[in-house]
Amino acid sequence: MTRWGIIGAGEIARVFANGIRFSRTGRLLAVASLTEARRTALAQDFSIPRSYARYEELLRDSEIDAVYISVIHPRHAEWAIAAAHAGKHILVEKPIAMNAAEAARMIEAARRNDVFLMEAFMYRCHPQTSRLSQLIREGAIGDVLAIRSTFSFAVPFDAKSRLFDKSLGGGGILDVGCYPASMSRLIAGAAIGKPFANPVAVKACGILGPGGVDTFTAATLEFTGGIIAQIACGTTCEMPIEALVFGTKGRLSVPNPWLPSSPARTALKPLSPGTRWPTEKILIWESNRSEPTEIPVSADRDLYSYEADTVDRHIADRQAPEMSWEDSLGNMRLLEVWLGEIEDQPAT
Repeated sequence: MTRWGIIGAGEIARVFANGIRFSRTGRLLAVASLTEARRTALAQDFSIPRSYARYEELLRDSEIDAVYISVIHPRHAEWAIAAAHAGKHILVEKPIAMNAAEAARMIEAARRNDVFLMEAFMYRCHPQTSRLSQLIREGAIGDVLAIRSTFSFAVPFDAKSRLFDKSLGGGGILDVGCYPASMSRLIAGAAIGKPFANPVAVKACGILGPGGVDTFTAATLEFTGGIIAQIACGTTCEMPIEALVFGTKGRLSVPNPWLPSSPARTALKPLSPGTRWPTEKILIWESNRSEPTEIPVSADRDLYSYEADTVDRHIADRQAPEMSWEDSLGNMRLLEVWLGEIEDQPAT
């Protein structure tokens, strides 16, 4: 049993707290937030017995085994490193850091203090993603030629929102572009029999809003073996959210790649014990066939429950194969290159 503490009490903290309730291995023991109203509400809504006004107080709690860090992007490194020094195992929200150098420091802190560390790409922990990788490795659509994935939404510009503040890690690439980036690397890796692959070339263009924050952008990635990926993300453009893979014998679609079996993601109030988890599906079109084969993927708990259980299962290993340290570093380097491709463009 892993006893959890949450650092930060925003929306994603509520989602994770919901997921913990259906975990097979986790118990939520404490929350820390600098905002009294938020921590009080989270503690009350999810029956969390301990509430701290300072993050340091939670890290000093000897009964907490692991911490989930859900503060804003620029503070991930600071509190992950502090948690490592406090001897706590760590699950830190994506993106793991603001850049690869920060991520490397976090990993070194985990290594030196002999604690677990994982970037919270929850979709990587779900059976759907495991089944997807298996299908690619088995050659269900032949040799992979191309990958296409997106995660983009549209919200009105708000100068006070972190999404539009570069100093707070705003922009589409860090907020949601990290998902199609990681998915493309996962699929390209599975296609060559590896846990992940890093692109050998990246080309991108994008729209920069006020303050130089990327509001919509697309990138083309080239992987070893001639695999090409097209990825897109944004905060001001509504796009279909999906992952597609094209091969020599057909094509594959994942209609719900990022949030499989997760009513908790849209229901921020506590879910009932009788909650039903939706069955997801992967679709495969064989060459010259008009109708797809549906491959159902069932779930017996929430997406974020799988994430918490993944941490517990691999604590002794100090990292998890679902999102290893090298995988996180590779993804962070890709995001840096993607940002660098568009950052010199004039703001609109």
